[in-house]
Amino acid sequence: MQLNDAIKTRLENIMSEKSINSRYKVSRNAGLDPTLLTDFFNNRTAYPRIDTLYFICEGLNMTLGEFFNDPLFNIENIDEEKDSK
Repeated sequence: MQLNDAIKTRLENIMSEKSINSRYKVSRNAGLDPTLLTDFFNNRTAYPRIDTLYFICEGLNMTLGEFFNDPLFNIENIDEEKDSK
């Protein structure tokens, strides 16, 4: 799995766990422009910036550590091309 797909899957899983049914709501809770998540999920941007993820996590009442503390992010599960941007 590519890292960006793991991030998307993790966000979707958290939204499901917290019964959040829209990315718009996640964006608004994080104080972010909703197009940031839309662009990421629609592959118009490859990755969210770390500060964007930080604010998303704050909006979801979790830390970055909690976000990345998932088997999705174990090194053996990430098949990332080194030269992708």
